[in-house]
Amino acid sequence: MDETRKRAITAGLGPDVEALASALSEAGFSLAGRAADGASALRLLREIQPDLAVCGAILPGMDGVALIQRARSLKLNVQPAMLLLRPRGLRLPGEDRLVALCALAVEAPLTAQALQTALDALSALPVSLPEAKAARLEALLDALGIPEHPGRACLASAVALAWADRRRLHELRNRLYPAVARQLGMQSTQAERAIRHVIDAAWRTGEIEQQHKIFGDTIDARRGKPTSGEMIAQLADILRWEG
Repeated sequence: MDETRKRAITAGLGPDVEALASALSEAGFSLAGRAADGASALRLLREIQPDLAVCGAILPGMDGVALIQRARSLKLNVQPAMLLLRPRGLRLPGEDRLVALCALAVEAPLTAQALQTALDALSALPVSLPEAKAARLEALLDALGIPEHPGRACLASAVALAWADRRRLHELRNRLYPAVARQLGMQSTQAERAIRHVIDAAWRTGEIEQQHKIFGDTIDARRGKPTSGEMIAQLADILRWEG
């Protein structure tokens, strides 16, 4: 397998996979796994952690919408882009909820051009956390003493992006902050400064016991507070691994 290419898996597509494999290759993906049913698809998502998953509308054990919902609860370092492939003209129950899960329904057959259009549409969607994780993040920000300020929204957006793809943490200025800025309609440097501001404010006025409870001994004692990257990484990992 070409390791420079992004990895994709398919679920429940049967003979349609062969035609889809060509479209995936043209879009820069290697087909890394095929699953016949929902349970096998969830296992592949854990094992391969692909960049893209394309699933059929109906799978043994669960439908495609349920698979996407289950996938967003998995503890993955990379939450894949997800496409639900449905017969032409068919609308599925729950399809309207897919956008909130950063997923889209597309009609079969999925040509290379249609695949690229769908991927472009997915990349334009704001990354959002599942409802339970969003509520947990708000509770964590409150516990840390993060004030109501534009920087709080920037921090929450950065954590969601890092939860969705942990690789963004390795390129804060080149990938993460620009993505936050695009989502919130500001400059990348503004987002970075706003996040630093709310962390500084929290460590001046917040409760030390709560902060220590969340961060433990992971903070440099001489510095006394986490860097922006440490804050984002710790909160994203809590959301990823809790539960």
